[in-house]
Amino acid sequence: MQWHPNPNERRAYASLKWSTFPDAELPLWVADMDCAPPPCVRDTINRSLEHGIFGYGKEPKGFREAWVDHLHKTHQWTIDPDWIVPVAGVVPGMRFALMAHPQIQQILTPTPAYPYFKTVPSIEKRIEHPMALTRVGETLQPSLTQIAETLETLTEPSAILWCNPHNPGGTVYSKQFLEALIATASKHDTLIVSDEIWADMILNDKPHIPLGLVASNDQPTITLMAATKTFNVAGFGCAVAIIPEPDTRARYLETQIAMPHVAPLAYAVTQSCLRDGWQWHRELLAALQHNRNTVIDWAKSHPELEVTTGDATFLAWIESHNQMDLSERFAAQGVRLSPGGPFGSDTAVRLNFGTNPATLTEALRRMDAALLSNREEHS
Repeated sequence: MQWHPNPNERRAYASLKWSTFPDAELPLWVADMDCAPPPCVRDTINRSLEHGIFGYGKEPKGFREAWVDHLHKTHQWTIDPDWIVPVAGVVPGMRFALMAHPQIQQILTPTPAYPYFKTVPSIEKRIEHPMALTRVGETLQPSLTQIAETLETLTEPSAILWCNPHNPGGTVYSKQFLEALIATASKHDTLIVSDEIWADMILNDKPHIPLGLVASNDQPTITLMAATKTFNVAGFGCAVAIIPEPDTRARYLETQIAMPHVAPLAYAVTQSCLRDGWQWHRELLAALQHNRNTVIDWAKSHPELEVTTGDATFLAWIESHNQMDLSERFAAQGVRLSPGGPFGSDTAVRLNFGTNPATLTEALRRMDAALLSNREEHS
């Protein structure tokens, strides 16, 4: 797996990650990586250029089978192809889940969580109940007791928006935790919508366990997955909602009448990655493990910080023990990270280590300078 040797060149191609900030600044924020996708993506695009057909499309043959095979082989989850509902992205898929259930007004969300966990309930004018995650060992963990107690107080229909593996912090939830979460939701007739876009970005030996694998098929659950993070093809909006329970699936399908559909090329790219991208993916995980270790080693020199990398993703969560505005401090040294405020913490930042080692090392050097300057100001 080859990183872009000079990811700054991405600015020439209207990259959100690299074109948002001035040339001298290093952006390690939005969750895409500084590498080309698997060779099968280029092959797929070239074949599409050869046939030149870019009109309205439909789901291609083999798309569902590619997901069925992958989930069975990688996650030991045997699903019915009819459970799959293609959607144009995980975030739209999350919103569809609420649109399909207008009677659900109370939404439980983990915090910190990536900003759409707050945005989607807000747009749909639902009432959000944040469920705090706290540092336990090397991961961020929620309180099942808090979730259960919150559901006990609600008198209206409710839903839980979940994220597994969690963004930020990389928590990979155990089967025991998921069983308890599912049982709690079932007791209160609560829908669970699980964002599992990071399911195949596991950096430790801890296996990802899909929510739908643990839940009963007659329980209302929606598991959202995509290949876009796994293979670095976020520009091709394609995801799947896996919904075993028929009534929930029917309501979900009805919400899509006036919504954007998945583009034919996005279908093709996703299908090719699920079939032919795994050797590239193995090399990617090894490179990300190396970068994560670099971040972990860097953190040892900064006891004023709490750095969580967890078991998955390429996103480190960095919190300040002394209420420092890390985003502002690091930006002053030319390093742009995701500010923690929209995630639920004004004194934290999220760092994307999916870049070449030289860029990461330079960013950490600049962050060292920012932290040293803060110490000198308060000495």
